[in-house]
Amino acid sequence: MWFDTWKDIVRVLLITLASYSAIIVILRISGKRSLSKLNAFDFVVTIALGSILASVILTKSVSLSEGVAAFFGLAALQWLVTALSNKSDTFAKALRSEPKLLLKDGRFQDEALANERVTRDEVEAAIRKKGHGHVDEIAAVVLESDGEMSVICGGEASDCTALRSVLKPGETSL
Repeated sequence: MWFDTWKDIVRVLLITLASYSAIIVILRISGKRSLSKLNAFDFVVTIALGSILASVILTKSVSLSEGVAAFFGLAALQWLVTALSNKSDTFAKALRSEPKLLLKDGRFQDEALANERVTRDEVEAAIRKKGHGHVDEIAAVVLESDGEMSVICGGEASDCTALRSVLKPGETSL
């Protein structure tokens, strides 16, 4: 079917404008975390928001007010989960993946690479992207909770305070 009526086209355009405006306002209210790099929960919320937006725009049986209520519901859930994560380390660990040390003092951590399904080539690419050419000069590469790789240069990993959460007890001199 190529075309039904102009009324349907106008409805889609008006609902698109209204729902787009509503989601922008809701995301602004819910804070920067809603727009941050995605962990698994943020990814699910983003997909759900997109699905609701599409349903509101294209499905006549879903009203704008129902869509806005769903947007607010997801934003509230995200706020609640974030608040609980900030108050409870156990809840935060259950929700988010922990950062993993992939390279320490110029040596690849093969078990961590295998567990995280990351190749040496990918780690080396992250090192190059940070402007470094020698793996043996890198103190650490960490696969962060959002999937990005952090590259720490110079010195030994055990001397880096930023690595305390990814080093095993006894591996840090701090």
